[in-house]
Amino acid sequence: MTAIFGRFAFIWLAALLLSGCSSLKIAYSFADSVLEGRAEDYLDLSAEQETDLKRQTAALIAWHRKAMLPKYAVFFRAQADIAEAGGWSRDQLSAAFTRFRALVDETVEGAAPFVAEVLAGHTTPEKLKYLEARMAEYIAEHRAQETKETPEQAVDGWVERRAERISRFTGPLTNEQLAVIRRYSESGMDKTMRWLENRELRQGALVTFLRAEPTRADLARFVHRILLHGHEIVDPAYRAIVEERWALRERMYFDVLKTLGDGQRRELVQTLRSYASDMIDIAGIEKPPA
Repeated sequence: MTAIFGRFAFIWLAALLLSGCSSLKIAYSFADSVLEGRAEDYLDLSAEQETDLKRQTAALIAWHRKAMLPKYAVFFRAQADIAEAGGWSRDQLSAAFTRFRALVDETVEGAAPFVAEVLAGHTTPEKLKYLEARMAEYIAEHRAQETKETPEQAVDGWVERRAERISRFTGPLTNEQLAVIRRYSESGMDKTMRWLENRELRQGALVTFLRAEPTRADLARFVHRILLHGHEIVDPAYRAIVEERWALRERMYFDVLKTLGDGQRRELVQTLRSYASDMIDIAGIEKPPA
């Protein structure tokens, strides 16, 4: 079920990972159907609940467009300025990661009330049984995938995905840059099953919380906490793992970005500014706040 939360909260990120600068606008135009489809994968919806899902999805996207996209545009524009000026110092990249994480937290917190409105109708034993079954299927599928892949295949998959995401901003990566991504991917592979264990705990906590028939306000607060601050509810030791993964990701990006060639840097600046411009257009404002 946390996958639903992630889709609601990070729809803009899914858009950015599609190919081409203009694809952000295209992806955003399909955001409602993507979110609704993901929710329908997990929830046993009556006809009335399907209508409410569409209403809440539209409201969420409208909020995200007006409240969050201008802030992300400011962030992207600031990173473009740094890239254009010669690239990030270690402190500048650390500050960028800190700001990005704050934006993610704000996005999830703002999206949570809309998610809570949908989940509030799924506290009966029948609805919860359906939800539990679907979440169990998700975990089982991912566990099977993890056990089927060799460590080398798993690393190859991580490298391919990470390289693709970065190259959408910079253009094709060099062998040296791919080697950097591989080195960091290999060092993070030992936490994959631990991530699944934590996810299973968070999903169980969600069902337990829904079973108590919480108020919508309490449910919204829970959604925010269980997604981004789950250690406050379950698995306190996982906080250190989360921080370690963020630190690893930050070091990887720094080591890749410092090796950018002139052409890659120009591509990066252009892409960042293009995304910022698209975000402002989608938000329907003349220019981002300073």
